[in-house]
Amino acid sequence: MKKLGLQTDRIIFLILLACLLLVGICRGVHLDTSFFSLFPEYRNLAEVEERIARNSASSVFILAEGADFSIARQGAQAFYDTFQNSLVFKNLSLYQDEDAMEVLKTFLFEHRYQLLDDETLSRLENGNADAVSREALAQVYSPFSFADLGLLDKDPFLLTAKNIRKYASQGTGNLFLKEGVLAAESGGLWYVLIRGRVTDDALSFSGRNGIGKMYEQLLQLENSNPGVSYICSGVPFHSYESSSKAMKEISWITGVSLALVALILLIAFRTLLPMLVSVVNIGISLLAGFAVTLILYGKIHALALVFGTTLIGVSIDYSIHYFLNRDKIFRSLTVNCISTEISWCLLMLAPFPLLRQVALFSAAGLACSYFIVRLIYPVLPDIQQSDKSNQPCCIHIVRMTGILVMIVCLVAPALCGIRIKNSIRGMYTMSGQLLEWEKKAGKVMNLGSSGEYFIVAGTDQQELLVREERLAAELEKAVKNGSIGAFSRVTAFVPSEARQKRSYQAAGALLPCSRPQLEALGFGSSARRQFEQEYRNNINNFVTIDTVPPYIKENIEALFLGNVGGTWYSVVFPLQVKDGSALSSLADGKTVFFLSKIKDIEKELDHLTRTALLFVLISYFLVFSLLCLVYRKRALRIVLVPASVILGTLSFVSVSSGGVDLFACSGIVMIFGLGLDYLVYGLEGKSGKATLLSFITTEISFGALALSSFVPAHVFGLTVCAGLALAYLLSLSVDRS
Repeated sequence: MKKLGLQTDRIIFLILLACLLLVGICRGVHLDTSFFSLFPEYRNLAEVEERIARNSASSVFILAEGADFSIARQGAQAFYDTFQNSLVFKNLSLYQDEDAMEVLKTFLFEHRYQLLDDETLSRLENGNADAVSREALAQVYSPFSFADLGLLDKDPFLLTAKNIRKYASQGTGNLFLKEGVLAAESGGLWYVLIRGRVTDDALSFSGRNGIGKMYEQLLQLENSNPGVSYICSGVPFHSYESSSKAMKEISWITGVSLALVALILLIAFRTLLPMLVSVVNIGISLLAGFAVTLILYGKIHALALVFGTTLIGVSIDYSIHYFLNRDKIFRSLTVNCISTEISWCLLMLAPFPLLRQVALFSAAGLACSYFIVRLIYPVLPDIQQSDKSNQPCCIHIVRMTGILVMIVCLVAPALCGIRIKNSIRGMYTMSGQLLEWEKKAGKVMNLGSSGEYFIVAGTDQQELLVREERLAAELEKAVKNGSIGAFSRVTAFVPSEARQKRSYQAAGALLPCSRPQLEALGFGSSARRQFEQEYRNNINNFVTIDTVPPYIKENIEALFLGNVGGTWYSVVFPLQVKDGSALSSLADGKTVFFLSKIKDIEKELDHLTRTALLFVLISYFLVFSLLCLVYRKRALRIVLVPASVILGTLSFVSVSSGGVDLFACSGIVMIFGLGLDYLVYGLEGKSGKATLLSFITTEISFGALALSSFVPAHVFGLTVCAGLALAYLLSLSVDRS
């Protein structure tokens, strides 16, 4: 009857596993390469933050560099011609579209009274209409005037020309309009800007249509355009770089781990069957973790796969202990599986997309490995192994050493202290080429985005725009006192209706000046009557976000966030911030929010680190309760061991790294779950050889991860390596009797 029940369980498991893998395959393999997944979710305004990140995630800047303007412009044109219809970019803009500029001019002419610039508005409201008139006449008769005089009878005060200069220079930093393109001169070289947005598939690793292919074509363009170099800047390039590194590391980490594990199993068992079965188990477990993550998230982050390679070392433990202890191992395997799953499940609660995916991937894969061992392995033929002694030959020396180490671990935090320290800059290191590109792009464009910005909220569009204008008035003071260099905002392009009404009313002061102005320009009384009539007809000609031309839409796309959960939002970016200390005081936390991205993320990481430490404490009590339930009084013998491992590892990380970060704490959560395995096997009196092999293979897996160039993965792997070494040593000091 027992065999019949086991057979039924085996069939059910295989059916479920097949269905799981089939559903995962049907969902398709979708890799998430988002650079922003490296960072935790902001607890407040999460959906708004996501929209800002989404806008930034696809934007790129390409600078064509040349010894003179004509060479740089030629290089920019070559790039534009090559990629404007490619699958890499959704859109590209070189700003030389004369039709678009004509549309902009027409739009600004039609709304010239509602869109007065600040200087003209101030003059008119202060009764200085004559100054506006004289300035316009001076421009008309200047030999160096670039004003469009085609509509002079309808716009004798050149209000349209002023707005064109204002709108064309918004958010361009050092760049200026030259022969239809945005250009800059720096260090004796000329630069022409191409802006664009990459497609969703541009970060693919196939190399056919992605950024990798674009890099290859850039080299060809440089070869075919002597004297031209290209500079790439933007989040997609960082996403591609970090994800490309991740995919390469997955290959070598997985390959090295599997090769070493297979070699150790072959040496230990001296037969191919355990090695082959274990490798198949690992492969199926990895696929199961991959499938579950795809099913629940729809995609899996490339960096989650780097962490997921540690599943190799974790799942191989079950195979080792089974082949050395056979049926007698199932109770300890079950206890260890539950304790490790508790650790992973707690990590799934972290508000950190990357960490949640790592935890889900590993938890699903580990559960699959356990059921394969529990249900499938018993049908395999017996493998005879001898283990002459379950106790080390120098057990008393080992126990004394373990006790001394335990004492040191328990008092270490008091001696060295435990500091929580997260650095966002330390999470990702740019390659030399990309770093050089970003430095040069920052110097040339001088947009000066500092990662600090305001989010403005309103119950409708107009309330939002009014509140943004109030904030802008305060930021203008910051510009004047030198705290910031400039700032970009929606209302620089689309003022509120209240501001447009004010502008229209102020423009009325030009009516008395229109007769002498038009006469000075050679127009008669009919032109004056037409001027006055057009002014009156323009009274309700308000500009809205929905009616602006493509040029303006393109500029406000990243600034206007729209309706999010019934509230309207926009973002204001201070640029060239010299003193950001006073900016936070401009936010009330209700309608205007100030976010210092780096500082806020680091604070959030510190909060998550404390949460992770709380997870360790919760895991401690949950698992200890489980041990008490299973082993009763014997569980009391090991109560100090996990505490010593946790405190000792925290002290080691704090001293070696200058502080404990989130990934080190996540590693400690795993140490607790995995390190208990050695204690449980000891309490069960299982093979010392099996425990040693389990320890070695797990160390290989996490040791390979510790060699990763991705700093969080490196910290995570190194922490687990050190903690498991300590856990294994202390497990030997526990009296097994």
